[in-house]
Amino acid sequence: MSTRRTQAARSAGTTTGLLAHASAAFGADGYDRVTIDAVAEAASLTKGAVYHHFGGKQGLFLAVYAAAHERIAARTTAAVTTGGTAWQKLEAGVAQFLTAVAEPDLQRIVVVDGPRVLDRTTIRDIEDRHAAGLLRTAFRRLREAGELTAGDDTLRTRLVIGAVCEAATMIAESVTPQQTFEAARTDIERLLTGLRA
Repeated sequence: MSTRRTQAARSAGTTTGLLAHASAAFGADGYDRVTIDAVAEAASLTKGAVYHHFGGKQGLFLAVYAAAHERIAARTTAAVTTGGTAWQKLEAGVAQFLTAVAEPDLQRIVVVDGPRVLDRTTIRDIEDRHAAGLLRTAFRRLREAGELTAGDDTLRTRLVIGAVCEAATMIAESVTPQQTFEAARTDIERLLTGLRA
């Protein structure tokens, strides 16, 4: 029994180490430039360990993409647990989501490479577990409080996520990223205000 636990702990440690090194590599260099050899070497493991745990480069990227969404969701959740009204929490959460996906490493993984490398169904499944789930919960609470106009929360969720991700793309391509970020944040807040009852 203790041997199994030790093996499981060692396997979990290997997976965690590979994910950390792969996240750094994909965030800095992008999917096309990262090699399994480089990730394995950075983690002081063999290439076979990467294949064993993730099946290959795309499986490794999928795990990195999901972990990036977990990081974003954790930061977004932290932003909405502070005081304030339900609307202030929604705005804080969406602003934090935009802030996170505008960071170069997360932007490259989630906004630039994710849609190129992964299929839409996979991306939606991951979004549903993280950002989309948080938004739908916020919309439901606002509706229950009578503070949200009538409408389809699933559609609204997708529209807000789309607006934030498109804003992150524009920030990445901008020669004045901070100004673009500020303008995007302001306009996304205006979009949200339009949903207020």
